[in-house]
Amino acid sequence: MRDRSTGHPRNAWYALAASAEVGSTPLGTRALGTPVVLYRAGDGSVVALGDRDAHRPYPLSLGHVDGDTIVSGYSGFAYDRTGACVRVPSQAQVPYGARVPSYPVVEEGDLVWVWLGEPSLAALRPPVSTPWLTDAGWDTFGGAWETAAGIGLLHDNFADITHVAVVDPVISPPALTGVAPALEVELTETTVHFHRDWPAAPLPEWQAKISGASTTASYPQREEGAFLAPGLWADRWDVFIPADEGGTQTFRFTHAVTPVDDHRTRHLWRVSRNFAPGAEASDVLRPIFESYYLKVREILETMQQVIDRDGYGEDVNVAADLAALQVRKILRRLVADEG
Repeated sequence: MRDRSTGHPRNAWYALAASAEVGSTPLGTRALGTPVVLYRAGDGSVVALGDRDAHRPYPLSLGHVDGDTIVSGYSGFAYDRTGACVRVPSQAQVPYGARVPSYPVVEEGDLVWVWLGEPSLAALRPPVSTPWLTDAGWDTFGGAWETAAGIGLLHDNFADITHVAVVDPVISPPALTGVAPALEVELTETTVHFHRDWPAAPLPEWQAKISGASTTASYPQREEGAFLAPGLWADRWDVFIPADEGGTQTFRFTHAVTPVDDHRTRHLWRVSRNFAPGAEASDVLRPIFESYYLKVREILETMQQVIDRDGYGEDVNVAADLAALQVRKILRRLVADEG
């Protein structure tokens, strides 16, 4: 059967961790099949190095941080933030050329972005800003886990929300139960933006309850989605409620995805809202969204198992797949451009 896999762009920013995960204790992770260790230096900035001691095949993440350096728990070799070995306990002279890879890092919002491609290109292509994740006007909660599925399956899922009503009728806005309006898609060389306007419909019961809005009135609604980079989706759902009834309610959904390898993807997700502020509402919403995302994860992992067993088939696509097909084209071109 036809193989639809394309590989993964390396010249891109990937969120390897949430800011809260990185501290003075080394954090080992993997991305694009590459072992990476993250830690905070003495000034609080994040350092990303190759997670393998230059002396022997032992993870640096099993060592400890000493100021700005990370020290191997086996050899005692110490490496600075550039990856250069600066100290060897058994001799005064450091072996010539002893070093580990060092990767550009940007901490933006509450995410730690790492560039694993050509280092000279990183400064020319800064990560996409996500100010709503830390802006006081938005309340945000989220989570992170690893999905046993290739990143392409996650991209396909984010590009089409018409599955929501089938996968989880509880979380689904009632508007999704009707025939989907036409999807409007806008393209650049590296991004896909899309939207559709849904006819007036009631709010989901859980949303009306936490916001105090009417459970019976119908309101126009808009879906917007954006593939902003190989490792980032940012979507939103607006419910246009008149100002005298509380004003427009907006959810923003942020998905930072990183290919661990061809069959596993790290997924950091965030749900932000501009209404019903406070921890009490977040505590009500978190299990609702977490339950949905876990259902999606199980479905995508099942898809990966089918592909691993039977290969890629010839999918039957519909109008709702337009954005997903464009994302696939962009990713294929980015990988091809890297040679």
